[in-house]
Amino acid sequence: MAPPPESKLAEIREKTEAAVPNPGHDDNAVAPPAVPVPAPPPPTPPKPVIDLGDLKNPPAITEYLNQASKGSAHLIELADLLETKGDPQRALLAWERVLDSGKPDENQVKSAVSAIRRLRPTVPNWNTDPKKTIAITLRAGAGKKTAKDLKPALEKIAKDLEHASAGILKITSVVTAGRDVKSSKPPVALWITGTNKKPGSTEILSFTLEPKNKLSVDMEKTIFEVIRGFLGHGPSQAPPPAMSKGQTPTDAIHCHVTRQFWMDLGTRLNTPPK
Repeated sequence: MAPPPESKLAEIREKTEAAVPNPGHDDNAVAPPAVPVPAPPPPTPPKPVIDLGDLKNPPAITEYLNQASKGSAHLIELADLLETKGDPQRALLAWERVLDSGKPDENQVKSAVSAIRRLRPTVPNWNTDPKKTIAITLRAGAGKKTAKDLKPALEKIAKDLEHASAGILKITSVVTAGRDVKSSKPPVALWITGTNKKPGSTEILSFTLEPKNKLSVDMEKTIFEVIRGFLGHGPSQAPPPAMSKGQTPTDAIHCHVTRQFWMDLGTRLNTPPK
């Protein structure tokens, strides 16, 4: 038997290949869905420029109040930047805005108080002109026997409040002696007034003399609460932060009450009521 011619063999091969399915190709197969290419992420917006104010001119006591609406975190960033610029006076003002205008949380209060405690000794008094001080009166009331002990302590505290105000306030002290109370823990009342013809007044807060406590500590603690309560009733202010656990009243008076707070205290107490 003779083999088939080459043309016949080519025809057989062609028919065989057509009859065998191609494992890599299926005419009835559904094409897999196209994998979407993720869009590139949007470009990171540029960091907003922090307004440091006019560094060529002396700042006002209300400096950076116009940035308080941006929040305490912004004010802290501003204060840090001003410190790196070597401007402690402006940095201190920015830190003070955290407390009196920034609505800080607990950690932000701690940061601001720590910075104020560090920076205050490095800058001069805000006011050095005695003619520009605002006069107020620190007052105490107690029985005759207690009043004798109150007078020197109240005078000392008045001087410390003046120092804390950075020269903004001139504070005199007045002790009013009343009827003695038969008690081992006599009460003491404390309040602050202005000095004009129709002075304003804070609320009157009182405490009782505890035999084991130091008179000056009890007085300072109560006076801080007197100041804090009065400032908290301002038209648009939150009060100074409360004392933290373990903090002394002296430290709270010096580090929680900003210079703007002291200015407001003196101004409002000497503004005649409407």
